Amino acid sequence: MAADRARDLLTGTLLFVIALVWIGFILTTIPDSPGSPSSARTFPLASGIALAVLSAVLLAGAIFRTSPLQAKKAAPALDALDWRGIAATFGFLAVYILLLKLTGFLIGTVVALAAFLYLMLGKRSPWLLIGYPVGFAVAVWLILGKLLAVYLPQGELINLF
Repeated sequence: MAADRARDLLTGTLLFVIALVWIGFILTTIPDSPGSPSSARTFPLASGIALAVLSAVLLAGAIFRTSPLQAKKAAPALDALDWRGIAATFGFLAVYILLLKLTGFLIGTVVALAAFLYLMLGKRSPWLLIGYPVGFAVAVWLILGKLLAVYLPQGELINLF
């Protein structure tokens, strides 16, 4: 119970801080369209607000948790393999951010997703390693970039669209 509560408090606090920083960056970097109900700022801002609300729910649940049934259930502590997985995930996110800056959204997303599927999840099917990243990147590009007019990063070295 104490390990679950501490883990939820730590996760909720970190996610809440990330959400606040994200919202701050959105409000200071993406201009608003005064006459329009939605703009390039709408989706990222809504995502940040949703993360803040969900992390606040997680924090509230951890703070006010008093169920005796949950007290009896012991949670295993994080072992070295869990920490390596967490570190690798954040490492992939850092590499993905660098790829977005250098190659843009489409190429960066395809490369990062394929690498994550292969290296972290152990997927070896060529259809999966090519199909999922390409399909996901194109679908997000079409929906967010073209349909909703959300800004997607363009690469400094390579710029497809």
